[in-house]
Amino acid sequence: MPNNLENPEYKKLKIGSIELMVEIADDTKELGQGLSGRQGLTEGTGMLFVYTQPTSHNFWMKGMKFALDFIWISNNTVIQIDENVPPPTTPTAEPARIYPHNRYDMVLEVPAGWVKSSNIKEGDKAELL
Repeated sequence: MPNNLENPEYKKLKIGSIELMVEIADDTKELGQGLSGRQGLTEGTGMLFVYTQPTSHNFWMKGMKFALDFIWISNNTVIQIDENVPPPTTPTAEPARIYPHNRYDMVLEVPAGWVKSSNIKEGDKAELL
């Protein structure tokens, strides 16, 4: 977990009326690894998965150690939210899978509870600043 939010891997994302720093995952390795194996996220940060073409791949919680909220984004608009997705209960437990309802071009992962505390909802705009 990076401690320095000035890290060039972080960019500012405005979603709804909230701004947060996001780590960008946009290559095959980063998209596959995601947040697996990490202990948590620094307050006010998330991971933004960015795709060059709209896609409909599912996500899963393999190797996760903390619960997440998923925010699915298409054309800079929040199209779906999945809250409080739990990590596997044991290392051998089947990880939860999260399925999009529509094609998307970005997915934001944030700690569980962030969507509720930030009042994020479907239809909100999302913009990398």
